[in-house]
Order: sequence, then C-alpha cells, then structure tokens
Amino acid sequence: MTAAARHLHLSQSAISHALGRLRVAFDDELFVRAGNAIVPTALARSIIDPVRDALRGMEQAMIAAVRFDPATSTRSFRIGLRQANEARVFAGIVAAGLRAAPGVTLASVNFRRSEVADALARGELDLAIDVASDATIGLHAAPLQTDTMVVAARRGHPRIAGAIDLAAYLAADHVQASPRSSGPGLEDEGLAALGETRRVAIRCQNIWSAWQVVAQTDLLLTLLGTHAVTLLPVADNQILPLPFAIAPRPLQLLWHPAAARDPGNMWLRDLVHGRLGAP
Repeated sequence: MTAAARHLHLSQSAISHALGRLRVAFDDELFVRAGNAIVPTALARSIIDPVRDALRGMEQAMIAAVRFDPATSTRSFRIGLRQANEARVFAGIVAAGLRAAPGVTLASVNFRRSEVADALARGELDLAIDVASDATIGLHAAPLQTDTMVVAARRGHPRIAGAIDLAAYLAADHVQASPRSSGPGLEDEGLAALGETRRVAIRCQNIWSAWQVVAQTDLLLTLLGTHAVTLLPVADNQILPLPFAIAPRPLQLLWHPAAARDPGNMWLRDLVHGRLGAP
C-alpha cells in the first residue's frame, strides 16, 4: 500500500479509502494478504488487462487533447463550404493538407448559411468558409483573400473579343449561376447602383453548367476570377474584366470559440489561412 501511494503521489490513507470504495463497488476484496505480500484476487486479476487498456486509452485521449501531430494523425475534419466556394478553394486545401498530414481525412460539407453557428457549436463542422453575415456574429473569424468579378464569353463571340464595355455588357443576354430559382446576383446589385439592369435569359444551378452554356452560346456569365481560372480546362472561354465596380464580399474563415484552443483545429486554421489568407 505504501509503494502504491508513493507511485501515485497520494497519501496511504487516500489509497486505502479508494480501495475501500472499489471493494464495495465490486463486492470483492480485490487484494488479500498472502504471508508478507498483498496479492490480487481472481476478480482483480480478471479486470487488470481491461482496466490497463482503458487507462491507456484515457492517456492517449488526454495527449491528443493537448497535442496534434499532423504527420501521424488520423483525425477527420469537416469544413463547411457552400457549393460555389468548394469549387473555388477546396482542392487547394486538400493538396496542402495531405502533404502535411497524409493520414487525416478532410470532408467538404454543405450548410445553410443561417445555421452555420449552430453547426460549428455542435461539432458538425470544424471550420466554415463563407462571407460575413448576421449568422456569423459570435463566431471567431479571420479574413481570407478578396476575389474580383470577371465576365466570361465564348471564343469567337460575334460582338466581344478581348474586352467588353458597359454598353456591350448591357446589350448582351446573360446566364446566371445560382441554386436559387430567382433573385439578383452581386452583379445586379452593382448595376442597380448605376441605375441599370441586364437581361438574364438562363439560370443554372451551378457554375459548371453556366460555364458550358457560355461556351456554346453568345450568353455572358459574370463570376469570380478564381472560378473562371479553374473552369478553363472545361471550356476555353474568354475571361474579361468586369466593366463596372462591385463592392467585394471577402470570404472569412469561421470557427466556434469552443474550438479556439483545440490543437487540431488550430493546425487546420493555420493551413487554410496559409493557403487562402489575406495578404
């Protein structure tokens, strides 16, 4: 008993009281005297290995809670990304993540913008990447790079080659990419500030379909520059500067305050910010 107390940095009295509680819980002596020695009972011997395994598991959990080694980790992370942003940034995050941490699992998860704070609080998401909104109030946030809007037109377009002015933009018909069935885009808000409107002839649910519509018609598509560059292998459309100003809506990296000091979450935030962080 004295040796056990010394090993556990507890008093002999504390060890004796703890053993008494265990004897009551198991309804067994657990340890009995045999001559000058104390030996475990049959029941105590039967639980030694399971208890040892449980203690090792607890030790590993405690170590994982205060330390994260990307080179050996097999942890799974869930990043909240709306569809358009997934196409814009996820591949780069995956490439950087797998180079640094080949055993981790990364999942891109769609989310409702109004529910992002709850999803982060419940641990359904580890991080989220989205524009600032009322729904992100109370979350920790770090600014990411600001992108610019561009115009896409097919090569060989009869009226547009290499550049576009506002008059040509307004005279053309447009395709809009949005999961919504109606409603304006950022470009429409920019035009409204000028007292102008455009005609949206086609709506697509995603940017890939809209890009291919542009390649096969004379319609124009207004989109983020990073989207346009990633879509060039799909179809070699012209990418032109937008002929009017739009107030930027920069992306933010979002996480819940409860995850602020989690070593794995901190590593993932550093990785994403290193890839996409504002200069």
